[in-house]
Amino acid sequence: MTELDLWVDRFLAFAASERGLARNTVTAYARDLAGLVRHVERADATPAALTPDVLSAFVAAERRRGIGVRSAARLGATLRSFGRYLVLERVVDVSPARELRMRRAPALLPHAPDAADVRVLLETPPADTPRGRRDRALLEMLYSAGLRVTEAVTLAARNLDLDANCVRIVGKGSRERVVPLGRYARQRLDEYLALGRPVLARGKRPRSEIFLTQRGLPLSRQAVWKLLKHHLRRAGLDARVSPHSLRHAFATHLLDGGADLRAVQAMLGHADVATTQIYTHVAPKRLREVHRRFHPRDAPRRER
Repeated sequence: MTELDLWVDRFLAFAASERGLARNTVTAYARDLAGLVRHVERADATPAALTPDVLSAFVAAERRRGIGVRSAARLGATLRSFGRYLVLERVVDVSPARELRMRRAPALLPHAPDAADVRVLLETPPADTPRGRRDRALLEMLYSAGLRVTEAVTLAARNLDLDANCVRIVGKGSRERVVPLGRYARQRLDEYLALGRPVLARGKRPRSEIFLTQRGLPLSRQAVWKLLKHHLRRAGLDARVSPHSLRHAFATHLLDGGADLRAVQAMLGHADVATTQIYTHVAPKRLREVHRRFHPRDAPRRER
């Protein structure tokens, strides 16, 4: 193991423990930096070997290999973050990635099913079986509380405040947020906790996670994808809908209904409102209504 390998390992530990970055982000960092170490190809490689020219050559090699614009943008973010860490630890005086310029990845507008399709989907799982009750409650939580799929499968009883009718989530970057439970979400959750989960958990080692498989184990992300696709087929709905599409629908439908952007930001757990603003591009109906009502050239004249 080279000195460069050691500093990569220390950076990944720092990103996970001190910065509290999501596991998927740390995994992406690890993958990118493993490629960088392979590119350097020196048995005695040190952080000092990471000159701007070396990083530029590495990025160029990755582009020739065929990585997309979004992957290249993420690679640039990885290298800049690692460079800042080396400066923070006084390993180098100046980040070798300071002048690195990457083409910005185009913003992808999220696919959000309309409210009518979501309503059909949420009524598709059977209401009289343990699995059906679980799926109804799970899909309601994804849509009504805007949960990420990872947040849903790790949801535990300690996250529920049923007296206050809300759910407490620790999301990306260890940011905690509180999201109200809607009437239907609360009803489906109560039905599952009373009549579905006890059957799925019967005779199994107690688990803290709320959503369980038939074997009494926590649902995986892949299992959520599969059950969603199953119910989409049964309902005859767009197969492009993913668990994350329901989170997008949560935000889009709130904005269409007149919700304040900052309130939606808080419920989604976004650190920056700029991240939430992408949903203003998929909520044109609401924007047109706001413009019509409040722009001085278009607003209805008020009686004086």
